[in-house]
Amino acid sequence: MHKNDPKQESNQATLARVKKEMDEPRMAESTREEDINQTTRQKLEKLP
Repeated sequence: MHKNDPKQESNQATLARVKKEMDEPRMAESTREEDINQTTRQKLEKLP
């Protein structure tokens, strides 16, 4: 591999990423964004 070649994800890393994503419950993209926003708000509220 040359220095300028883009690094590719290994097969194991790809499989692990896909498995992690598949373990999450299915939901629409807008719902996911709302869930992320709600989680972020909760974390910010806990800060002193």
